[in-house]
Amino acid sequence: MSLLNGVTRTAARALGGLALDASSGIARAGEAARAALTGSTIGPATLRVHVVILSDEDGAPLTTPDALRPSLELANDVFTAEAGIRVRVAGIHLISEPAPPRALDPRANKLLLLDDVLGRTDFYRRHSAPVDLSSMVVGAPVTVIVVRHIAGRVTGCSLGISADWVIVQSSLFDPAQRHTYDETVLAHELGHALNLPHVRMARNLMFPASSPPEQIRGTELQAWQAAILNANRHVVPGVTG
Repeated sequence: MSLLNGVTRTAARALGGLALDASSGIARAGEAARAALTGSTIGPATLRVHVVILSDEDGAPLTTPDALRPSLELANDVFTAEAGIRVRVAGIHLISEPAPPRALDPRANKLLLLDDVLGRTDFYRRHSAPVDLSSMVVGAPVTVIVVRHIAGRVTGCSLGISADWVIVQSSLFDPAQRHTYDETVLAHELGHALNLPHVRMARNLMFPASSPPEQIRGTELQAWQAAILNANRHVVPGVTG
């Protein structure tokens, strides 16, 4: 893939996502206003998460579904309590096909974005949750991809509005690895996937640093963060009753 084609594709995804998020936010604001006027209540919203566990060069899975469950449960607890959004696991899939080294040990942040522009993340996109007609506008799952190691000092990475997937390092889910086991990272990366930026409050879920076992970030969210989450195209709004 040429650089120009990659940039065009990535820009189109970002602009499309921005437009969908804007329309979703306007719709959610209108629903909230109508509920306030009529005295109605709005039930909890829903975020669907599709999990993919890669296998190494020998075909051995990098982790197990059971090892992921505490982090998924924490994400549900945090998003439900702080933003009124239930996290529902659409599926956990073990990919038996050995992943290429570039997918197993990806680069992070701007370099991951560059790799995406150059088409080097196609293995992730190929195994991400399919988007059907019912979820093209709202409610498409976010795919969480478990990789072996992420370059640098990060253990999770999201491309935000330009991608419907995030990557997380397998050591996050191994309690025996005390200095990397961290149940907050998956929820943190979901926050980025739903357009939340970093904040400089250690008690907040979107604090950039988390250093287990002693200094793990908090799980609070502020009202403006909850509003951004609920306006996202991936979130299915609650039913008004």
